[in-house]
Amino acid sequence: MNVTVKLIAMDPFSPPGFDSNGVGAFTLADGASLEDLITQLKLPDGIGEAYMTMLNEDAVPIAGRAGVPLSDGDEVTVFPAIKGGC
Repeated sequence: MNVTVKLIAMDPFSPPGFDSNGVGAFTLADGASLEDLITQLKLPDGIGEAYMTMLNEDAVPIAGRAGVPLSDGDEVTVFPAIKGGC
């Protein structure tokens, strides 16, 4: 199955196949979960737990990724968690 992946605020990390805007097509086996995709992306921290994920514009909690199946044509957005305050 093919999914579109958008990486936001991930400079300078850019896996092969992603354009300069951080958008790329990713091919996964049928039945793959969001957790499978995050693992295969090999994000800079090596575990993906520090990254927020959205599937078709809906937020997916870190603990729920393994139980979220992907479908052909899905759009996944990945960005680092942001904290702030004084």
